[in-house]
Amino acid sequence: MNLLIRIAVIALLTNLVTAAELILPAVVEREGPVIATFRTGPQAIGTGALEIRWTDILGRVVEERRIPVRMTDESEIRFTLDMRRAVAMVNTVTAHLTLEELPRKGAPAHRDETASVGFIAKPADRKWLDYAIIMWQSHSAERMATLRTLGVTGGQHLGRSIEPPASLLKNNMRWYAENIATDFYAEYHRYRPDRIQEWSFLQAKAAHRKDPQSKEPFKRRPSLSNPEWLRAVHDRLVASARRFSPYRPLFYDLADESGIANLAAFWDFDFSDESLAEMRSWLKDRYGSLASLNTQWGSAFASWDDVTPDSTDEAMKRSDGNYSSWSDHKEWMDVSFSRALRMGVEAVQSVDPGAYVAIAGGQMPGWGGYDYWRLSQTLTAIEPYDIGNNIEMLRSFAPRLPFVTTAFARGPWEEHRIWYELLHGARGNIIWDENFEMAPEGGKPGPRGLETAPYYREIRSGLGALLIQSTRLSDAVAIHYSQPSMRVEWMLAQRPKGVLWENRNSATERMDSEFLRLRESYCKLVEDLGLQYRFVSYAQVEDGELARRGYRVLILPRSTALSEAEAREMRRFVEQGGVIITDGEPGVFDEHGRRLDASRLAGVPMTRWSVLPYYQDRLRGAESARRDEAVRLFDQSGVRPPFMVLDEVGRRAAGVETHTFRNGASWIVALLGNPEMRVDELGPPDFKSNARFEKPRKLRLVLPSELHVHNIRSGNAMGRLKEIGVTLEPYAPAMFALTAEPPAEAHMRAPRAAARGELVRVAADYGGSAGGIAHFEVTDPNGAVHLDYTGSAPISDGVAERLIPFAVNDPAGAWTVRVRDVLTGRRLQAVVELR
Repeated sequence: MNLLIRIAVIALLTNLVTAAELILPAVVEREGPVIATFRTGPQAIGTGALEIRWTDILGRVVEERRIPVRMTDESEIRFTLDMRRAVAMVNTVTAHLTLEELPRKGAPAHRDETASVGFIAKPADRKWLDYAIIMWQSHSAERMATLRTLGVTGGQHLGRSIEPPASLLKNNMRWYAENIATDFYAEYHRYRPDRIQEWSFLQAKAAHRKDPQSKEPFKRRPSLSNPEWLRAVHDRLVASARRFSPYRPLFYDLADESGIANLAAFWDFDFSDESLAEMRSWLKDRYGSLASLNTQWGSAFASWDDVTPDSTDEAMKRSDGNYSSWSDHKEWMDVSFSRALRMGVEAVQSVDPGAYVAIAGGQMPGWGGYDYWRLSQTLTAIEPYDIGNNIEMLRSFAPRLPFVTTAFARGPWEEHRIWYELLHGARGNIIWDENFEMAPEGGKPGPRGLETAPYYREIRSGLGALLIQSTRLSDAVAIHYSQPSMRVEWMLAQRPKGVLWENRNSATERMDSEFLRLRESYCKLVEDLGLQYRFVSYAQVEDGELARRGYRVLILPRSTALSEAEAREMRRFVEQGGVIITDGEPGVFDEHGRRLDASRLAGVPMTRWSVLPYYQDRLRGAESARRDEAVRLFDQSGVRPPFMVLDEVGRRAAGVETHTFRNGASWIVALLGNPEMRVDELGPPDFKSNARFEKPRKLRLVLPSELHVHNIRSGNAMGRLKEIGVTLEPYAPAMFALTAEPPAEAHMRAPRAAARGELVRVAADYGGSAGGIAHFEVTDPNGAVHLDYTGSAPISDGVAERLIPFAVNDPAGAWTVRVRDVLTGRRLQAVVELR
């Protein structure tokens, strides 16, 4: 039985005993007063009292109140409840009326009635402003309580479930709604109890090998354009959102490890009738006329109904270098996937406006629908696996798009990965713990829990909120993101191999892609210069992004296919003083995949410079020549890091990434070791070790001018400096707050005493300081941290505030509120005597 229905039934049974009724909205926001109505039996005249008791699922008595009443031919008593007092999601209010009625006919009457009502108080966080640590595996309430002490803040729950997760509700922990429509978005890679995950994909491959001439194996079932499936999935998502929106899930997960085929594997989907019909409509809009399409494709279709793209086998047999038909079909599949996801987002948000709607297990950029420009403009959240620079693409294309990643391992490099992805924009982490190493049964932390708790707690103590609510800065370096070039480069690489393309899978596309490794090499090279870049998509280039953002350097990593609009903007970029770096001849194909007689950038001054295999060279200390050349080239272009990181001999430090943020009047500079994230996939044994990056580094951080420096992680003030000496540990960052002016004097505002059940406001006044995060830690008289009262708040106009909704049954005594300015480490403290 649905929890809301169960609460209503319990209240109804209570009310049937007395015929009284308590009326309150079933779902409320925690924003202020809500009117409740106690409805008694017949109208009454008399005096008495209404006793109100508000409790929650955590065992807290939120409020107890006695209201004197005088009734004059009335049957309703109204009162308000301040929803800012709510801490838990599940709540119950009971009202007890005692009334001495004046006589009407006969003797005076005594009325004694009780009514109860349950309601859900939606979590207050409408926006994703703090770091979430999410346990994927389901656990008992007792085990979740242990996990919460380790820094875990939430869990996952199947989005097709009817009931909410009791173990999470009992611990006041939120969740994301998992795998709502995996059978639609991930049919070719999904869990089945009786078959392997890629069963459908292997069936399609087997059918193609049996009959290579048939298009049946290339018909996606279900098609992403199938109207019956789209309608059914839409309705399913709406139903899920109706069930769970009262609890404000962290996000709704449309599907896990989704894709057009199996993850990011290449396949010739979709030749189904439904897909081809929609593709033809899309082509009409794109080309305008059938004659234009025939000219581009080199075809001779007599009608739009005849238009059918080349299969991969057919495209590989062409000798004219025109892959437009094949490439347009692949682009259509990206569009089709994006449209299907858009339907899912809109279905959820039709019920739960503003909800975050995501896919989980996002794959490398490339096939399978993983055009990250389109995804970034479609989804409102995502959980990607960190492959092929996809998280850098996300933070470039949609800086405020929340994304989380998943932790599968333990050990020092896992700690490094958590810090790495936080500094790259992650707003949370999903823990995969199938062996229950975080918290075995028994109420004690396990070995993995003890290992991860220190950095999870540190991130949750305001540091994650600080970075999430800061603006990440980048330098005037753009890296071209070109999905058309990816398609052409794949065709050029696989065409000589013929039918062997059908043996490729998602891992093959990841590990056997020079296109991906070249892009990764450019990224690592720019980072090793102490610089940060943004990816700029094909659509953004066409829209004038290069000039609008003032880029000075544009890197074209094998940008083989360019549109006329892209080429025009790139020419303009160079005319205005920009520098283009490329590894070959860009723009020799158009955006559809047709080879041109000459490059669209012919005659444009460019620096032709291949950096492969920089991603391998840096692992063994063989990157110096390329890096020195890059320093010269970027310096000449006017692109130098504002915060210079030097090694012990005064050279720019390789293997150290510099992250710069702005928050109010402060710069945040974080330094973190920068190894290869998937080192086991980088080729021969010589290139499968990050040993070079496993040692502490002695560094100098040179500032643009003398600034006031605070060590964010230690909380120490370091004085006014022009240069900072840093010993950088291999697995965790060094982080500094830099300001032109010293911080002002701070003081605390809090009452010395309060009654149990009182809503107490505490504030930290930082003397007009602009920006930052204050972390409030509340401990009870026994010194235990009260997790439900603890949290972070932004410093706005120099002040950070927090409301503490003390419960009636909280222990009396001295409660301590400690506040820390996360940027500067300044600490304040107040003691509230709870009576």
